[in-house]
Amino acid sequence: MALVGPRVVLPVLVAALVAAPLWVNPYVRFVLTLVFVYAILALGLNLLLGYAGQFAFANAALFGWGAYTTALLQLRAGLPYPLALLGAALVTAGVGALVGLPALRLHGLYLAIVTLAFGEVTYWAMIHWGSLTGGASGLKAPGPSIPGLGLGSEQTVYYLALIAAVLLFAAAWASSIRGSAAPSWRCATARSRRRPSPST
Repeated sequence: MALVGPRVVLPVLVAALVAAPLWVNPYVRFVLTLVFVYAILALGLNLLLGYAGQFAFANAALFGWGAYTTALLQLRAGLPYPLALLGAALVTAGVGALVGLPALRLHGLYLAIVTLAFGEVTYWAMIHWGSLTGGASGLKAPGPSIPGLGLGSEQTVYYLALIAAVLLFAAAWASSIRGSAAPSWRCATARSRRRPSPST
């Protein structure tokens, strides 16, 4: 039996990440924040590829929809960060539903082509619609803050990304241990594969 298991290593790792902004330089903190964000994206991709076995490539596009919507709601509508984040989540969920519902009848290469095309169209619009998205330069949105904690915006983003990553990975791990996630996703995949594919 291993002397040090996940139940010991993971809490120590989380504690080290919580304390990291106190002793690392700003660049390392920025890189760690990106690690948390992309880990969340990888978790979503794992649900599609690992559990459902579906080749879907719209994750990055939906990530962009959420990021730009949050910035635009802060800059154009003047909403505080929590409300802008909630509004971006609703908008992204709506866009995902508009893309996902028609794609329910697709699987395999057909689903990959549709979601890849959606990602490319989203990327093209974000780069060329400069009056809305700022083009290749992007948008400079005000950073989030947590009242009463005295954290700078960069530290706030770090902790928000860390909390989201830990909670989502804990939920995914708990589902995999119970064995409830994989059967439900695989059943949904099996049902979609029984549907006729569009003729070529």
